[in-house]
Amino acid sequence: MDAGWGTLIEELKSRGLLESTTILWMGEFGRTPKINAQGGRDHFNNAWSCVLAGGGIRGGQAYGRTTPDGMSVADNPVNAGGVLATLCAALGIDPLTQNINELGRPIRIADGEPIRDVLA
Repeated sequence: MDAGWGTLIEELKSRGLLESTTILWMGEFGRTPKINAQGGRDHFNNAWSCVLAGGGIRGGQAYGRTTPDGMSVADNPVNAGGVLATLCAALGIDPLTQNINELGRPIRIADGEPIRDVLA
C-alpha cells in the first residue's frame, strides 16, 4: 500500500490537484494487535486507523494514539461518525445536513463532530 499511496499523493500534487482533492482511506475494522492461532489477525473494533489527505486537511500529522500493546485508544478517541464529519467539513459540507429516507425519516450525513485539529 505504501507505494500506491505515495504515488497517488505525488501524482495529485504534481498535477496541481492535491489541494482540490480530499482523500479518505479506511476500512470497517482494525486488526487485532496479536496473531491468532491460525496465523492471522481478526477484526478489531477497539482501535483502528485511517488516513485523510489533500484538500481541507492539515497534513503531516498523526492524531490519536493507542496504548503500547495496541489494545485500546489512549489519546483522542474518534469514532466513524467523527471521521465522516471531518471528511464533510474538509469538503465544505455541513455534517449535520439531513437527507430524508424513503420512510420520511431525517438522517444526518454524519453523526459526529469534526476533528478540528485535522482540518486545514
